[in-house]
Amino acid sequence: SRKMTASLRALRGLLVCCAVMVASAAVPGKPASPCRRDLSAGFVPASPSSLLRRSSTASSPAAKRARVAGASLAPALRMSSEGGSDGKNKALEKLAAVDNNKKDDPSDAADEEDRPGFVQEIVNWFNSEDGREEAFQWTVTFTLALSFRIFILEPRFIPSLSMYPTFEVGDQLAVDKVSKFWREYQRKDVVVFRSPPAFAKFVDKGKAEEDLIKRIVAIEGDKVQVKNGLLYVNDQKVDEPYTFEEAEYDYGPKVVPQGCVLVFGDNRNESLDSHIWGELPKENIIGRAVVKYWPPNRAGTVEN
Repeated sequence: SRKMTASLRALRGLLVCCAVMVASAAVPGKPASPCRRDLSAGFVPASPSSLLRRSSTASSPAAKRARVAGASLAPALRMSSEGGSDGKNKALEKLAAVDNNKKDDPSDAADEEDRPGFVQEIVNWFNSEDGREEAFQWTVTFTLALSFRIFILEPRFIPSLSMYPTFEVGDQLAVDKVSKFWREYQRKDVVVFRSPPAFAKFVDKGKAEEDLIKRIVAIEGDKVQVKNGLLYVNDQKVDEPYTFEEAEYDYGPKVVPQGCVLVFGDNRNESLDSHIWGELPKENIIGRAVVKYWPPNRAGTVEN
């Protein structure tokens, strides 16, 4: 069981090392240098005399038999040099006797029969104290990670330019899914939400149930209007430094109904949002985008 625990811990460390190597190999702008067989860079050749000694010793019959039997080579070579062919024959007979003794030894066969299979080793490891402790640690770690991912903070990927310049294609961000229980959604919050039924009328069937990301421009009870490319909420012009350009459409004036919000994309003229398909029910909102973590040069909090 201790060997099994040590093996699993070594495997875990190996996986981490592999991940680090893969990540370092994937860093842009740092291609791996080609391998060169340069003797001056650490490939030290063996000397000819050592190679000759190694070859002559390893090719002799006595050496081959000694390696198979696990016996010492020195006595056999000594006897071969002292007694000529008779000494060599005696040495070979002794080596053959060693082989026969190993074949006739019943302890080896008994060890093979008593050794448990792989499945039984796993079962025995789980039944051991170390195995139960290791399995408990893995279970807790996996459960906490999965719970964090489902209920607290969820990673998301940006597939389009509807929120440019706040997000670009390929940006990755974290979505806060818990603050909605004690903090109401506010104007300028960037939210991820399940697309409402009205959205399906303007897209292909395969995209009708996609999750979307937009910015809240008005909450329930607000009077909203887009006029001359500018946004007005409750008859007050809204300063929007995060937008790409002024809107080329007019909207409203309309009052946002109870239980809904109005969401626009920061790239106003390239966004399929509330000015086309209507208000968004608050129950469809998954969470607020709070942190952009990839790529590193664009990492930071989401502007609002």
